[in-house]
Amino acid sequence: MEITLIKRIGSGSYGVVYEGIWITNTRKCVKVAVKCLEKGNNKDSETNILREIRNLQELKHENIVTFHGAYRQKNICLIFEYSDCGSLYDYLQKKIVRVSNIEKLHWMLQCANGMEYLHSKKTVHRDLKTQNLLLFNNYRTLKICDFGTVKQYATENTELIGTIGYMAPEVCTADGKYTEKCDVFSYGITFWEVFAEKKPFDELKKKNMHPLAIQYKISNGARPDINDMHICKDSDLIKAIIEKCWDQDPDNRPTMKRIVAFLGIDLRLYIPLNFEDIEITECVSLRMVDMVSAVMKIGELDF
Repeated sequence: MEITLIKRIGSGSYGVVYEGIWITNTRKCVKVAVKCLEKGNNKDSETNILREIRNLQELKHENIVTFHGAYRQKNICLIFEYSDCGSLYDYLQKKIVRVSNIEKLHWMLQCANGMEYLHSKKTVHRDLKTQNLLLFNNYRTLKICDFGTVKQYATENTELIGTIGYMAPEVCTADGKYTEKCDVFSYGITFWEVFAEKKPFDELKKKNMHPLAIQYKISNGARPDINDMHICKDSDLIKAIIEKCWDQDPDNRPTMKRIVAFLGIDLRLYIPLNFEDIEITECVSLRMVDMVSAVMKIGELDF
């Protein structure tokens, strides 16, 4: 593959990410994100990388970042579609454009759609957070990225991976195993972060509390303050969904399929078909209509 690296745009324990230009076989120039992985110290690490590449090739969904391919120089480099709008985390920190609550809700529906697809493939993400959600199409489209942690959950899956503050309580137990319900917990924390517009457990981090101490508090029931969310006064359903997602008991958490169903109903009721052409200037009610309220009671959601 003919790739030219332009500039470094990120890094982590996995390696370095660059903005690059991919010259396709038809000589078309495509802007891409190139993730150059740190070289492991043994053959097993490379075997794992090659396995992940095979997994990436099978993931094709409108809310999953497109994987274009891989090549090897000194290290193995993965090529993904490039996001001009950056991550959801970047948006929450900089707020370059104004986004309504309805549009934020649509982001979370798209995230749930992508996660439902992953789970249908018997795959868990294991590090779902705002940094791993990219925005496209003038901030209208959300796609899930960073699949260095993605793994089939039909196999043994106990390696401790994730981000403090987003990790489910059961992950840190002695026999902690990642399941799709761990992703649901992370989704609930992410949902809260989008509407609270603040980092989860940031007040504890500012007190220099050790990350493991924060995770210990989460394992004992600590959660972000649900009332910090900047949404309308009659948004009890949204709060109830979030609280279900971060329930202490994994069995009580909804599946992504159920989350998609509930959020889809809400958006069909309140978003015009051509909503992208409308500037929403007021706080729009997220309350469900009486027909839906009759089916369920807030706090007793039948997920």
